[in-house]
Amino acid sequence: MKRMKLGLILIVLLLLTGLSSCDLFVSFFGTTIDERIDAFNDDSSAGNMSKLYTHFHSDTVDRDSMKNDPTNYWNGTVFYNSAEIVNYSVSGTTVSGIEDFGDQSCVVEMKREGLDYMMYHVDVGGSAVVRKIE
Repeated sequence: MKRMKLGLILIVLLLLTGLSSCDLFVSFFGTTIDERIDAFNDDSSAGNMSKLYTHFHSDTVDRDSMKNDPTNYWNGTVFYNSAEIVNYSVSGTTVSGIEDFGDQSCVVEMKREGLDYMMYHVDVGGSAVVRKIE
């Protein structure tokens, strides 16, 4: 009986150790980069401008404006037109893709906040749409 308990404890410890050393751990207890982009796309395509700020790190310039006056903040950007970030790839904490409204290049820098990856800089077509605090 003691051997079985010890074996079970060792298996659980090995699983936790293995999970904590990779991004799979984040997906159980936080938000991965892919999940963050997908969630942002869902809100953008649905026209949920008032929710877009929730995808951005606290180190993002104008995050309060995104939250308090989302229509004015996003007006004039491709995301106001329900654009999504598509055909993207992830390299480290940088996402490179295309925004599907005008087929412009889109680069998103991500940063961790706790266990969650959050967006904190978005560049569309060579121009910053959302800036990080320098």
